[in-house]
Amino acid sequence: MFFETKAYLKHILKAKGPHGVHSPLVFDLITKVLVQRKSFYIFDTIEMERAAFLNSRDVLDVNDHGAGSRKMKGHQRGVAEIARYSLQSAHHAQALFKLLHHFHPENILELGTSLGITTSYFASVSSNSKVWTIEGSDQIGHVAEQLFQRLQLWNVRLQIGTFDSKLPGVLNEMGRVDCAFIDGHHEYEPTMRYYHQIRKHSHENTLIILDDIHWSASMEKAWNEIIHDVDVTLSLDFYHFGVLLFAKDRVKEHFRLKLP
Repeated sequence: MFFETKAYLKHILKAKGPHGVHSPLVFDLITKVLVQRKSFYIFDTIEMERAAFLNSRDVLDVNDHGAGSRKMKGHQRGVAEIARYSLQSAHHAQALFKLLHHFHPENILELGTSLGITTSYFASVSSNSKVWTIEGSDQIGHVAEQLFQRLQLWNVRLQIGTFDSKLPGVLNEMGRVDCAFIDGHHEYEPTMRYYHQIRKHSHENTLIILDDIHWSASMEKAWNEIIHDVDVTLSLDFYHFGVLLFAKDRVKEHFRLKLP
């Protein structure tokens, strides 16, 4: 927690707003995409589901294959507890929705389904897109699957199992990755492994988003190494998550930004 607090203070001191960047692309991304106050019709519907999770009394047996949780211990966890501590906030999930709505990816990959709230935002961007999502815990995955059915999100393909066991098959099924969201197993070595596996199936217009990039020294090391990858031409550090772009006709740039 000390590392995360220190990283947050550093980010606050160095992060720029839209008028502090000299990239027209990034300026437009902030002012025309992220800062827009338009509330898409699905936002309220998904947030009602989040509220229901927060009030749930259900308890699940959880298999945690990742780096674990700082807030939740043991194998039995309440749905309300998972909703409170593991889900993307509405602000962050809706920012991710706006990014995907702007880039309109067709094939979307998510590592870390949890209860399915962020997955539902991704799947709601377009009915023409397909979302492949992997969850390590079968009981959590079952709750997410029920959510997708309630929201009639038939474009979600959920896989239950570890990332290492399921990711190769999912990538082969996808063929091409247009967007990937890596949210799970927050450690250096697995993050680097997943990133390089995904890159083999991506292209210059692929959008890769890494969650919790300052969660630990290990995750920050992974993020700093990835943004120096020769293929990454634009990296955006919003503290809670980082965005990577690979367009070849762009001078390599990195920005530490405030999330509107």
